[in-house]
Amino acid sequence: MELSDELYAQITRHTDIGEHYFEEGKFRKALEEYKKAFELIPEPKTDWEASVWTLAAIGDAHFMLREFVSALKVFEQLMNEYHEEGNPFARVRYGQCLYETGKVEEAREHLFAAYEMEGDELFDNDKYREAISDLIGNSSGKE
Repeated sequence: MELSDELYAQITRHTDIGEHYFEEGKFRKALEEYKKAFELIPEPKTDWEASVWTLAAIGDAHFMLREFVSALKVFEQLMNEYHEEGNPFARVRYGQCLYETGKVEEAREHLFAAYEMEGDELFDNDKYREAISDLIGNSSGKE
């Protein structure tokens, strides 16, 4: 089942505007647009791929606003309801949110899983890579 062309266009219009704001560092405005897009997605939202990328954008905006608890809730939803464990971006952001909310051991598990999927590409902040450096050193994976 696919979204109608009209509805898909409405959703992507909001996410495109959100991306524009995001790139300008206007994360609150971006978040508002992403939420408008998500509201347009029909129930059950888990049936639609658009929910995944829209939620990831919502979570990312919360993360950039340093609203780590809100971001964590979104990425938990992506992991638990949408089964996005194989999505490297969602996995690393989930790990980062866990880390920022004091759940360091659980964070390390998810950060390392993301590292195993994509290597250093996902780590633009040394503190998160440092959190798993002992795991990377013991891994036969990517360097």
